[in-house]
Amino acid sequence: AAQGQGHASARPIDMINALVASQAVRVPLALRRTAKARSKTRATASCAPKIVASSKGPSMGGNKKASTRGEEASGLRALGKNPIVNAAAGAIDVIPGDYRIGGVLLGVATFLGPVCHLWTQFGVHGFLGAFLALQASRVRFRFSDTDLDVVFIDPGADDSTALDVDTDSSGDNKLQGGGANRWSFESVTNWEFWFPGFPVLVYYKENQTRPEGQPHFFPIIMDGKKLYETMLEKMPESVNKKPAVSEWNLDTAFESTSLGRKIKESLSEEQLKQLKDTTGFPGLDK
Repeated sequence: AAQGQGHASARPIDMINALVASQAVRVPLALRRTAKARSKTRATASCAPKIVASSKGPSMGGNKKASTRGEEASGLRALGKNPIVNAAAGAIDVIPGDYRIGGVLLGVATFLGPVCHLWTQFGVHGFLGAFLALQASRVRFRFSDTDLDVVFIDPGADDSTALDVDTDSSGDNKLQGGGANRWSFESVTNWEFWFPGFPVLVYYKENQTRPEGQPHFFPIIMDGKKLYETMLEKMPESVNKKPAVSEWNLDTAFESTSLGRKIKESLSEEQLKQLKDTTGFPGLDK
């Protein structure tokens, strides 16, 4: 009987020990599952993009939407100032360089010096020709949908590099009114092109630099035809009517100035016909 009582009293103890042991096994498993879930949460959070809230406005309700719209507008304005983004949208035209004026002046210098022994004229023409040839290798005109700006690139670099350059690269335009070399088309009051058919000089006047108007003159050290076509397309209409590029000849060059028109009055019919038949620089234009 005593032995039976011992077995009876031992059974509850065994049951308690078994219950405790089973719980001891379950607790580590639960802890391991919790730790595993937490590690997955951290991994997901590390892979997810971070969202930074603006400190300039509240982040609740309607104000949050207004703040988001403001940030989007600021981002769009920033993209609009990026020349690469505008170029991708087809908004920027870069006018490539042209060496014909510089080359002609260097050719004249070669003739005046070694052939004619006019060394002073040789020095003047040689200096101007070399200077314009250097400028043609690095100065680029850029036309966006709203502005014209002038930038500098490394001599000999591809014209496409002008898309990556800031307007500040061309410095302050101290010779022609000061300020950055960027002008809006809305500020242009007139522009002229000398001479249609034989590009030598371009002129435009704007009231952005000065309210009374600031004139600008640039020698044609870039592709004259492309510059002319782009100005026709994007700039305000000139005071004087401009012919299309397909109509370019020596006659349109004379017609672009009052002096040329007076000279034409003294020419014969045969000479006037020759003016219309003469197109481009001899030996330089195709």
